[in-house]
Amino acid sequence: SRVFAMTSAGSHRVVPNYGPVSAAKAALESHIRQLALELAPYGVCVNGIQAGVTDTPALRKIPGHETFIKVGLQRHPQGRLTTTQDVAGAIAALCDPRTAWITGTVITVDGGEDVVG
Repeated sequence: SRVFAMTSAGSHRVVPNYGPVSAAKAALESHIRQLALELAPYGVCVNGIQAGVTDTPALRKIPGHETFIKVGLQRHPQGRLTTTQDVAGAIAALCDPRTAWITGTVITVDGGEDVVG
């Protein structure tokens, strides 16, 4: 079995006007590690998915989302935002039985966006 939680670079990066979400994402990542430990005896893998800037209805609810999109496009090494298909592909790959040893971690799915800063 698998459990996935969506997190963001805001969990470890200071982003203007994102403080409450940053705190929640940092706490969520801690909870991912704790759940991985507690659910391991039951064969459950627990991981976080840190997607890059993805233009979704949820993003558009964040004040200043236009800046996220603009900056994300400017700094992205591949010249595009993360798509929901990118994220779904990573989750599907992590559901493969060959990845059963991956648990308690955050997988970054952003095409290199976070390393650029």
